[in-house]
Amino acid sequence: MYICHALAENRGVQAARFNLLAMKQRIPQETALEDPMVQNTIWPFPSNAPQYSLMGYMPYELMITQQFPWFGTLKLRGQAAEQEAKTAFYEFLAAQLEVVSRVKRAYYNIYFNQKAEAILADNRKLAEDFVVLARERLKSGTTTLQDVLRAQNIVTDVESELVTVRQELAGAKAALARQLHVSPEADLRAVSEMQVAQVPAQVEMLYRLAAAARPELQGKLAAIARDERQVELAKKRYYPNITAGIAYGMMTRVNSMSAIADGRDNVGFIVGFNLPIYQQKLAAGVNEAKARAIADSRGYDDLRDETYEEVKELFLEAKARREVLDLFRTSYLPRAENVLELATNDYRVGNQDFITLITGLRELLTVRLQIARLESELGKALASLERIVGVQLNEHPPATITAPTEPSAGQRLQPQPPPTSNGDGPFASGTQTTEPKRSDANPQ
Repeated sequence: MYICHALAENRGVQAARFNLLAMKQRIPQETALEDPMVQNTIWPFPSNAPQYSLMGYMPYELMITQQFPWFGTLKLRGQAAEQEAKTAFYEFLAAQLEVVSRVKRAYYNIYFNQKAEAILADNRKLAEDFVVLARERLKSGTTTLQDVLRAQNIVTDVESELVTVRQELAGAKAALARQLHVSPEADLRAVSEMQVAQVPAQVEMLYRLAAAARPELQGKLAAIARDERQVELAKKRYYPNITAGIAYGMMTRVNSMSAIADGRDNVGFIVGFNLPIYQQKLAAGVNEAKARAIADSRGYDDLRDETYEEVKELFLEAKARREVLDLFRTSYLPRAENVLELATNDYRVGNQDFITLITGLRELLTVRLQIARLESELGKALASLERIVGVQLNEHPPATITAPTEPSAGQRLQPQPPPTSNGDGPFASGTQTTEPKRSDANPQ
């Protein structure tokens, strides 16, 4: 399955996955206290060392201190880090969607070029038959050498188009190979005939799906939630951080200047705190956090509006492709086939000139190639639409795309469930799928 293989092996997806794992490791770091401080002081010269009349000479002093942020600060740091991890999670989902979309677009390019190659090969055989027919009529004296030369030129034209199509096919295979992280020389192929996917009936449903499931929008919401925690953290800086500790002084009567010193060790407690007195700096920190939260909120609105615009454009494009495809299949193709059949029969009996016969052949070739191109363009338009919406539209119901190598994440990191819809298509569950190196492979 091309899609599953790409989700497992694509290096862009793997980079996003490990970035998510890295961001998740920041949560325990942000919720932990700073390392305690240990300070040792040695007084080697009794004449310059602390001397106590009751306890004597202190050659060694040890202090251990620990800083404690103001109440609730560590919790807010952890919540901000969690929202940052959510942002990385949605970036991971966006990377998956982007790879799936690229795989589908490359696959549809392969499908079109494969089909175009087959159509051109069939037309070359038909053109070669026309060469034979023109020669037979030349022998019978019912036509001129010009018809034979025109037929041979048609064969040459088709062969030149085959060269171009095969070059584009190789490029499409290389594009798919990049997403699969395999050699560009791999023989990646598409199915010979593909069921055309259905276009969603209502654009309003797509708006709701995009708002609920597009990872970039969900990532913006996580960033807004993170900014709200950052505002609260900035307000916490108005309160002091508490430093508590213990001090131990080793006492001795040796080298003591007091005759009554008993050498008992000295033990004390330390309590300290910083003084948040620079109000201008603290207010600037709060205002900065608030401004960043507003900026991300406006960024979410802008991205949502952009999403709706792209959904509308891609929906109209897919709908137009489908309507034109149906028109070509039901009207243009049957008429072009009838025209060529009638022109061939009339030319055999001498009731039609060769120019009309060639025109009929070219019209049929153009229609068949256009149908294949419309099928490919429709598939690519739907793939781009799925990328923007954030779900596979031809699932029952539409399903979010996840990789088999997705790291375990808590329920709090799961995307919002989208509404249900109906539809089918070449990427729906249950359709033909094979491994990447099979010649009849489907992109799923």
